[in-house]
Amino acid sequence: MGRSYSEKTIKLLFGSASRCAWPECPEPLVFKDRGRLTVVAQVAHIRSEQPNGPRHVPDYEPVNGFENLLLLCGKHHPPVDQHESIYSVEELEEWKAAQTAQSGRVLPEGELPEIIAALERVTHAQARRATLRSTWAAFSDAALPFIDHAQGATSQDVVDLATQLVKDRRAFNAAIAAVLREGPGEMAERARAVRDGCDALIRHANIYGPAWIAWRALDNARTRPTPGRLGDSSASWAQNRLVALAQAVRDGGPVPGDIYAEAETALRGVEGISELHIGALLEDACRPESRRAAVDDLNGARENFYDALERFETAAQVHLADGP
Repeated sequence: MGRSYSEKTIKLLFGSASRCAWPECPEPLVFKDRGRLTVVAQVAHIRSEQPNGPRHVPDYEPVNGFENLLLLCGKHHPPVDQHESIYSVEELEEWKAAQTAQSGRVLPEGELPEIIAALERVTHAQARRATLRSTWAAFSDAALPFIDHAQGATSQDVVDLATQLVKDRRAFNAAIAAVLREGPGEMAERARAVRDGCDALIRHANIYGPAWIAWRALDNARTRPTPGRLGDSSASWAQNRLVALAQAVRDGGPVPGDIYAEAETALRGVEGISELHIGALLEDACRPESRRAAVDDLNGARENFYDALERFETAAQVHLADGP
């Protein structure tokens, strides 16, 4: 089985209860029709055996013992495990006490092996769903820091940006590999769509990321108070020359050497602006496409990424809702 329940424990569970432990739920745990036994019960843990599971209590033993288990129907087991903040250990122990106070049922000769076999199928399915939930959560979690990194929002320099993006890509590689290994085909396709969106944003960051970081450094210098002034006038002048350079390039023709030299000289006079910043700012100002086009390109790539991620997460929830 997916978990280790002794034959004695299963016998105690099914011998002490006849219906779901959820208050007022009339669902029977097992029923027989046309000579065939059907087990609708699922074994729920009051305290999870997994460190990241619901209501986990370190060093609690025996985690798979009778006192830590209660039987729920397939409808009421998921909310108990998925909303641990609502269902406390104390409340579930009250359910357990009420369930064991039931009259229970006498297990006929030969019925226990059928119950054990049915529980094996259910626990295997539950373990599979837990694996999928963990896999897909890891995939979604990989996206959380990525969008900030791809826009250079948390990067202080180009090396830091490149390091972050490499880590993000590795996280996506690992998450996608897990989806391909654990998930159905349609989920793998949706995961690849998210990966493609990730790659598009990384390409954008590799082109424009250094300039974003450099512009932020220049803006910080421009607004930094200096003696007698509200901001650094040298940074304001450097920004003025960069805008003039960019406009001249957009108007067509070769890069104007005089304005380029003015912008470079002005940048070298700004405190806190490095050679890497200067190079990135001059390169950005000399791009044939406008900054507006670059922003539009980024917004489009970001929207595609989020759309693919939302489709993945929606499909994952639908898939999980279909199983036991």
